[in-house]
Amino acid sequence: MKPTLLFVLIFTGVAAFGQENLNDFMTEHSPEQRAQFQTDYMKENLSLTDDQLTKIQGINLKYAEKMQEAYEAPTKKLQKQKALQRINAEKEGELKLTLSPDQYATYEKNKEAMKKKIKERAAEKSEQ
Repeated sequence: MKPTLLFVLIFTGVAAFGQENLNDFMTEHSPEQRAQFQTDYMKENLSLTDDQLTKIQGINLKYAEKMQEAYEAPTKKLQKQKALQRINAEKEGELKLTLSPDQYATYEKNKEAMKKKIKERAAEKSEQ
C-alpha cells in the first residue's frame, strides 16, 4: 500500500475512503505497523524533539489499537465509521497538545494536501 494512502487514512479518518481501501488497510497492517508508519512520517515531516517522538509513538500506538478494536467490532457500517471518526478526533486532541503550534499547523497543512490528492484520485477513478 502506498505511503500516501497510509498517511491519509491514518490522519483524516475513514469517511473519504471506500470500504475496499479501508478493509485492505486494516487487514494488511497491524496496529503496531500503522503506528510506526505514522511516527516515521511525523518524525520526517515535523522535526520532532526526542521527547515529542516518544510521546507521539505512544499516542500513535494507542490510537492504532483503538482503531483496530473499533474496526473489528460487530457493528453496522455507519456506527463503525462514527466510532473511527470519534477515535480520530480524540487522537487529534492529544496530538495538538503534544506538537508545537507550528508543528501542528504543518501537520494540518499536510493532512489537507493529502485529502485533496485522494479526492482527485477518486474522481479520476470514477471517470474511468
